[in-house]
Amino acid sequence: MKLMSFIAGAALLSVSLSFAGGPAKFSKGEQPLQKAVSDTEMCFHFAGEFNGDGSARDKEINRMQRKHCGKAGQQLLLKAYRANPQDARLYPAVLMLNSLTSEFLSKAEVARLCAVARTELVCQ
Repeated sequence: MKLMSFIAGAALLSVSLSFAGGPAKFSKGEQPLQKAVSDTEMCFHFAGEFNGDGSARDKEINRMQRKHCGKAGQQLLLKAYRANPQDARLYPAVLMLNSLTSEFLSKAEVARLCAVARTELVCQ
């Protein structure tokens, strides 16, 4: 199971790097925000993995979602974005969060973020 989690994490990291032009740079003081961004990306990834068949894999995915889909991290990410909506480091994770929750971004805002983030995971 740990190997599967590692492989899934590595796959997500490679996808994250491909659409963001590399990993977002955060200062040491921004480590909680960096964790919130990473957790949101992982939450989004695992949401796409869930089959709903009650299998052992679904149980592992549920465990990983409990680990990465915390409300506190999501609120921190949203607060940081609202405080600085020009911080492009946050765009991919904000777009993912928007698709995971009740959509809080307007269509115009999604288009603006997608134009910069260029992530095909949540942008057409």
